[in-house]
Amino acid sequence: MPTNKNHVNTAIGFPVFAVAFAPKKPRLFVGGGGGASRSGVKNTLAAFDVNEFSLTLDLVTKYEFGSDEDSIQSIGVHPKEKTIVAGVNMPEEEIKQGNNKNCRIFTLKDDSLLFQTQFTTVEGDSFQRVSKFSPDGKYLVTAGTDGKLSLWNWPELTPAMPPLDAEGEIYDANFDSSSHLLVALSLKKCFVIDIAKGKTVWSIDKPVVNQSSDAAEFRAARFGSGITEGYLFLAVNAKNRKAAYLCRWKTDTWTMERSKLAAPRPITSFTISNSGSRIAFGAADSSVNIHNAKTMASVLKVTKAHQFPITSISFSPSEFTVVSGSADGTCN
Repeated sequence: MPTNKNHVNTAIGFPVFAVAFAPKKPRLFVGGGGGASRSGVKNTLAAFDVNEFSLTLDLVTKYEFGSDEDSIQSIGVHPKEKTIVAGVNMPEEEIKQGNNKNCRIFTLKDDSLLFQTQFTTVEGDSFQRVSKFSPDGKYLVTAGTDGKLSLWNWPELTPAMPPLDAEGEIYDANFDSSSHLLVALSLKKCFVIDIAKGKTVWSIDKPVVNQSSDAAEFRAARFGSGITEGYLFLAVNAKNRKAAYLCRWKTDTWTMERSKLAAPRPITSFTISNSGSRIAFGAADSSVNIHNAKTMASVLKVTKAHQFPITSISFSPSEFTVVSGSADGTCN
């Protein structure tokens, strides 16, 4: 398998649970922290400029939450505005009072993160694990551990459709390139919604993997774009934690065109490049893997990129760089 030593591991200063690039330049937003129980480890949303030649990270600005608040679980960056959404639970006392305004909204102005507003997207002390804007910037999808999928009109923050119950924690949700379709999944169920109609157009209650009859679970989903327009990519993990698969579905017929054994350990984070030509994923063995989305062939593998499993991964807009984050407090 191809390998490459051209990677740099950078200490961030807090456990990393979310990374996301700005839409047009190599500016990286990183979120994480120690939560409400670990004093001294700040819960932080930070912005870094990434040098795509030296692979160094230069801190631009950061916003630190209160020590009694939780760590950042997800980040969404608006495709056209300098707006960042973060999933951060409020202090325990606020949650007990039913006032967990967990979805925090910031703008980036003069290289500073400015807090704008906050509202509630989850029930109780559930976490907002998904924060994603549609490519046209008109919608925000949020989802989390309570199994509730919510679609919001942007910037009004009014419901674009009634919340959907995924009957289990939602691990991922994403839009297609036209912002017409929305995919979401729990461990047991994957479903695709036509946003304009507010109806499910396809769903599957059990992962299908050609190479194995072993019980499996969904982990992540991304629609293709560009050269992979018309495809849906699913990351599927074997329940025995001894295999992970990449599955490619055709969205005109909703048939699986191909599946491939991708890793000997579960996939923990997953993404696709803006052009739709590359897939990147982190695995439970702390490796970073890049595959050709068209051929599904491995292009690059970085072993032991982190000390702990990878929590988030993102391509830069140029696609020259992939950044992964881990709870070990580093980005690679």
